[in-house]
Amino acid sequence: MKKTYLWYDYETFGADPKRDRISQFAGVRTDENFQVIDEMVYYCKLAEDYLPNPEASIITGITPQEAIEKGITENELAEILFKEFTKNGTVTIGYNSIKFDDEVTRNFFYRTFRDPYEREWKNNCSRWDLMRAILGVYVMKPELLNWPVKDDGRESFRLEELSIENGIIHENAHDAKSDVYATIGLAELINKKSPSVFNYFFSLKDKEFVKSELSKDELFLHIDFGYGYDRGYASLVYKMGDFIKSGDKNAFLFIDVFSDVDALENMSLDEIKEYLYYSTEKLNEIEKERPGLKQIRINQSPLIIPYKSLREKPGFLENMAENLQEKLEKIKLLSSKRKNEFLKVFMREEDDVETDADLDIYGSFATPRDRREMESFHRENYEYVPKFKDKKYRELYFRFIGRNMPEIFTVDEMSKWKEHCYQCISEEREGFQNMASLKNEISKLEKKYRGEREKLGILKEIKEYAENLEKKLKTESIKPGEQLKMF
Repeated sequence: MKKTYLWYDYETFGADPKRDRISQFAGVRTDENFQVIDEMVYYCKLAEDYLPNPEASIITGITPQEAIEKGITENELAEILFKEFTKNGTVTIGYNSIKFDDEVTRNFFYRTFRDPYEREWKNNCSRWDLMRAILGVYVMKPELLNWPVKDDGRESFRLEELSIENGIIHENAHDAKSDVYATIGLAELINKKSPSVFNYFFSLKDKEFVKSELSKDELFLHIDFGYGYDRGYASLVYKMGDFIKSGDKNAFLFIDVFSDVDALENMSLDEIKEYLYYSTEKLNEIEKERPGLKQIRINQSPLIIPYKSLREKPGFLENMAENLQEKLEKIKLLSSKRKNEFLKVFMREEDDVETDADLDIYGSFATPRDRREMESFHRENYEYVPKFKDKKYRELYFRFIGRNMPEIFTVDEMSKWKEHCYQCISEEREGFQNMASLKNEISKLEKKYRGEREKLGILKEIKEYAENLEKKLKTESIKPGEQLKMF
């Protein structure tokens, strides 16, 4: 069956895929030869329980007013994209999409009661992140592309800079449609110069292919931004085991061969868990090295190549691979002693802290019964009121109606919704903007962009939007005859 590629990009009102909302979506569907079949651009309305990040609007040029004027509701956008993303044989492709755009997609499908994962596997669908392939080219075949250089002398992986350096038209950076065509152009260029390189990195989107690669050896070249520029964004890793016993069939455990194995051997489990996620600055401050344990997920297009399969080894390996066999023997011995213990480092620990319904996508999966309720109320054009067992879905349903079709609320429900919205924009909530933080940030940005009329105009619009919203909610959250006691 022929596949089609759906190249896509979001512009958003912030950098947090869980908390921040979509301002614009662009998608271009092509065939496997990069010939355009269809293109689409949509704006998304902002709901009244959310305030944008002003810096994001400075970057994209999209204000809340423009999104509301040109946009459709989050549910209407989700309905369109869910159908597009799950069309038979669709490969959704973005740039840095696994860490950002895919998470945006999962979260807004979750908020609109659609399966967050189906488009990644159902109907012969899959996903791919071109940025990972670009990094693979940088390490393995750098001659395929021209590399823009930053002021510090390091190569840049920014989409707009790469596209310009390689003669690809990029009319407007941070416009979703322009970013999509730049992504297509880079992919087409790599494929034209080396189809074998393109096809290998493209194959890594298939977790069964990755699993088959992992069966070929115990030693692998792993390419990842996490290793940093000084290490050439790559290392050799030893496969210690997988997570199947703990229920996670997509995660595998490795040890970085070039890490301090002696230090890892002497660390307690608590120290490993703590140091693993410290910043580099914090580790330097306490004179510790990051533990060499690596969790690699086969469903995230990992750049992992069996060491025996490498026809050409990157230059950095020649210097780093001294005494390789001796290091491997030490790692194998350590693995036999502490493998089961090391597996616990990445196992998710349950806690008693209640998570806000909007943010609880990974907290618990919908039961079959709750999934049927979701399907019913979508199918019956929202006239059906679902009877969710999980309380987070009951709360999410209330917010879903308020954000997408508040006109069906009763008078009391509408008052409750407006009160909810007012609390959201007034109170401090971790990671969210409120009126105080928004005004403070706008004040700082006005100083930063003094004299830049266009940017100051955007900040003025955002401030007006927020103040008008606050004034509106103050009035509408009061029930008839009720006094506003808190002001």
